[in-house]
Amino acid sequence: MHIDTFRLAKQVSYMIENLTGYWAEDVWNIEQCPIKYSGQMKFKARNMNFAKISNPNIRNEVKFYFSVRLQNKTYRHTSLWDGYYPAVKALAKFISLKYPNSISIIDINKDKFLLEYRTFLASRNLPIVTHGKNAIGNKRYIKASIYINLYNQIYEFFSDYYDNRTEIEKDRWDVRKLPIDFNQTRGEYTISFETVVTPFRKWVKKYLEQRMVIQQNLSFARSRSILPPLSAFFKFIAVRYPEWDDLSLLSRNDILSFMGHLRTLPLKGNSKNTIEEQMKNRIRVYLYEVQAYVSYIQRLEWDFAPKKPINHLIFPEDFPKKERLKAEDIKYIPDDVWEQILENLSELNAHYVPILLVLEASGFRISDTLLLKKNCLEKKSDGWWLVGDQRKVNYTNHKIPITDDIADVIHAQVKLMDTESSDSNQRDLLFPNIDGRRKTLPISAKVFNDNLNKLTHRCQIRDSSGEIFHIKNHAFRHRYGVNMINNGMNILHLQKLMAHASPEMTLIYAQIHDNTLRDEWEKARSKGAVMLSPNGNIIEADLEGQAKENGLELEWIRHNMDSIRLDHGFCIKSPKLTCDFLEQTLEPPCIKNNCRSFHADHTFLSYYKEQISKIESDIELYKKSNRLRSIELIQPKLKRYKEIASSLEAGDGIYGLSKDRREYMKKERNEV
Repeated sequence: MHIDTFRLAKQVSYMIENLTGYWAEDVWNIEQCPIKYSGQMKFKARNMNFAKISNPNIRNEVKFYFSVRLQNKTYRHTSLWDGYYPAVKALAKFISLKYPNSISIIDINKDKFLLEYRTFLASRNLPIVTHGKNAIGNKRYIKASIYINLYNQIYEFFSDYYDNRTEIEKDRWDVRKLPIDFNQTRGEYTISFETVVTPFRKWVKKYLEQRMVIQQNLSFARSRSILPPLSAFFKFIAVRYPEWDDLSLLSRNDILSFMGHLRTLPLKGNSKNTIEEQMKNRIRVYLYEVQAYVSYIQRLEWDFAPKKPINHLIFPEDFPKKERLKAEDIKYIPDDVWEQILENLSELNAHYVPILLVLEASGFRISDTLLLKKNCLEKKSDGWWLVGDQRKVNYTNHKIPITDDIADVIHAQVKLMDTESSDSNQRDLLFPNIDGRRKTLPISAKVFNDNLNKLTHRCQIRDSSGEIFHIKNHAFRHRYGVNMINNGMNILHLQKLMAHASPEMTLIYAQIHDNTLRDEWEKARSKGAVMLSPNGNIIEADLEGQAKENGLELEWIRHNMDSIRLDHGFCIKSPKLTCDFLEQTLEPPCIKNNCRSFHADHTFLSYYKEQISKIESDIELYKKSNRLRSIELIQPKLKRYKEIASSLEAGDGIYGLSKDRREYMKKERNEV
């Protein structure tokens, strides 16, 4: 990168003006550092010697770089006097040897510098790359060593520092310098157009400027995902038509050839889908982005746009069919896994425990949870409500009810933040970073997720199949939705509660509910169920046979569990017959009249135990007020409920009516 002399003079002047006092010294002693270190002084070196950089221009740049990082607390003391100490020594020797008179570190061609620097490091047996691994250690990768990494960071810092162009003029945009909202819980801040071949690069930049910055109908994350498809498309066009500088002559054959070209590109990532499914998905995604791009520039009548209409270039049938989302595709946190997490909560880093509890209790997306403000609680007459924005659907001040326990967790977190982060949390976040490179930003979603998966591996948290459970942050939101449906919440109410833009996702939770319900049904059958004989005794019977005698298929019962489920049991009377006891409401008429269509299984045990406890409590009150008649009337009901509860607890088989009582009379048979 060549530096404009005027710009350099102006920026260098500012840099020198700010290198005063301690920061102007060529040797920095950690004990004299204005930014005090509170820990134990266990470092590789107490003195950082910048004098070894013989080039005075680059020496000042390196000092300025570290002074800025330390003063704004994006570097800790350990980063410089411990971590980067050997890298600074190596960089100083190399620059002094090869570039003693360069005007700036960025005035040296980066590719040339790196090629020579790697050779220099190798000759001294210093690492060029290092091996890393993911949070749980099951995936390894190669990354640049600290020696290369330090140079890259300094180069990028001064590339930006000396560049006075507007962000839109650059080939790499920093979202923090654009007037747009972005997901601050993620660690990606830049969007690079360097992979888009010229002369098409300016048109892609103009497209994203219009949509992301001006119209703001594309998020920053979404815009980043657009670059690979468009980069691949324009690279294909540049090879096919080297003389083109626009798309005016783009044809249908070019689109077909591009689709064929996509099948020749190697697949990346670790998808569990088949190669053919991955290929179809790539064609679908890449073709969609090209279609959206061409359609947009044609509507705006850019000179660059193809002359043929978009519907003559790309047809609907070009897109491989996408399978609809199914219940089995949704991975949520089941109860058994959640219980294991709670049992091992003390093993999780204390910083992440309140995030986990709020995430599970609220159904908020992880980004919305991490962006909660300290004033996110609202007290109403009916209890505590959590208030936060739902960024994905652009819904501000969304409210959901929470328990007193979760409100206490939030109150404790607010108190902690008031104590620990008063000087680094000007935005009043509930879960901020209080130091490091992400200081003032919310805790990273990835860091939080990495810590959860370390927990599952360290504590051997396993799913029902015995596999160690891999957690995705969004699985907690799915858990919330499934739990709400399983507890009887109306789908439309849940859609509103979870701020779903459409009911599609909410309906998926209902599908999971149906599957869960069937599992519970099978469990209940295996544990036993009860029915009543004409004289009120509990007798054994075959449930499947009973269903047939009622003119019903067992599958129909499973499918209509919600509609046939009462508070105290199931009514499996055929829907074609009327209930003889419908008008009796003083107490469950099914039990009082020994209805042959009444059935209760193990899932109702808690209901009967609650009723028994309530009746016994009422009897005690009746005794105190000498209401003997009330006791006399309620005693038979208590006895019956105790019999049913006892049978449900001890039952090993299926209970029901005898065959003669299960059979319909002729009139009833004709109605069915």
